Amino acid sequence: MHGSRRPQRVLWLVLALLLVSGLAVFLGAFRGSSVTDAVDRPLSADDMRELLPRGRQLAMAGDCFGCHSRPEGPRAAGGVPIDTPFGTLYSTNITPDPEHGIGRYTRADFHRALLDGVGRGGNLYPAMPYVFTHRTTAADADALYAYMMSIPPIAVANVPHTGVYRLPVRGFMNFWNLLNFPREDAVTAPPPAVAAAAPEHAQQWVRGAYLVEGLAHCAACHTPMNLTMGTDVARHFEGAVIDGLQAPDIRAATLGAQGYDVESLARFLGTGISPQGTSFAGMYTVTHASTSHLQTQDLEAMAVYLLTGEDGRIVSASPPPQPRAAAASADSAGLAAGRLNYLSACAGCHGVAGEGIPNVAPAMRGNATLINDDPRNFIAVVLRGIPTQRFAGDQRMDAMPGFADSLSAEDIARLANWARAQWGGQAPAVTADTVRKLRQAP
Repeated sequence: MHGSRRPQRVLWLVLALLLVSGLAVFLGAFRGSSVTDAVDRPLSADDMRELLPRGRQLAMAGDCFGCHSRPEGPRAAGGVPIDTPFGTLYSTNITPDPEHGIGRYTRADFHRALLDGVGRGGNLYPAMPYVFTHRTTAADADALYAYMMSIPPIAVANVPHTGVYRLPVRGFMNFWNLLNFPREDAVTAPPPAVAAAAPEHAQQWVRGAYLVEGLAHCAACHTPMNLTMGTDVARHFEGAVIDGLQAPDIRAATLGAQGYDVESLARFLGTGISPQGTSFAGMYTVTHASTSHLQTQDLEAMAVYLLTGEDGRIVSASPPPQPRAAAASADSAGLAAGRLNYLSACAGCHGVAGEGIPNVAPAMRGNATLINDDPRNFIAVVLRGIPTQRFAGDQRMDAMPGFADSLSAEDIARLANWARAQWGGQAPAVTADTVRKLRQAP
């Protein structure tokens, strides 16, 4: 009799341990902190003033205003929607307004939010990219704090979240953090491969790694998510679909195959314009509100880091792909029809030879959107168009109309196949069904 009860007791003991452990995680018992006791001391007024220029550059590197400013709203007042499968999050007011913003944040509060993902009201949601900003040094966190406290306070209430985020679920973020918050320190020295292969770029690589993997949080968009909606570290920079568009693969080999070198990639980050095309959608926000404000040496450091291959060498830029449209193909009739679609709908702005018109339309010849293996972005732009865009240095591109209502799915598929074959070296693989699915995408 007593022996038969033993398995039940073991089961109850295991369940009790699991319950206690789960409750401990929920309450944050295992949550570590990167914030030291030293930050409990407030910064002096002189310290705050001296840190302002450095803090402004860091705020630009982190794209703080791009995420926390609506296009038609005041800067840093929040309200930008971030859609998730569980509801919509809205970016918050990060001005020093004491009621709606971060005006009551102490130096230590700010460090905890930036480095630990914990705000004054509890765990932050990872729409705030603390899994990346965690790598920020304490000195740079101070500089950011000083700058953010210097911008004008704006009394704009935060927009309530929707869906599950209306419920008290912040404690569950402790479970998510156990799986997705590695708390990695910033790299302070180049890896042996870089030190051996490109010692002249070693310090640039370190600075680039600090920015790209930290405040700039490039992986947040350019790396696929795992099943828990965390960053899939095993597929670093392979590209991901964001808001119906592809944040493209930005691994070194891919960037080199698109013709980028350090100079052209740094120029693209600084202006939003390059021979490979112009930034648009989410990347337009990044270049407009963030990277176009960075110093040249930081842009070059980011380019060095992104273009460094696994062997430690900076990849060489490849020449533009050879056209495939003139080659014999089972779809030669479709390619011919695609060329006619291009001439009638696109050539007036982008040029018969794809040369583009400065400050009107980007070139198609050598355009990275056509070189990409995934045709999603080219098709989406043809369907939806792009509004007028203004870039650094008083450059601009005119609005491009969408053709969803004037071209059929078959016409757009033929256009995509011809343009990708002509200027991207891609085989004609786009079908009308591909276009229909993207036409229906939100």
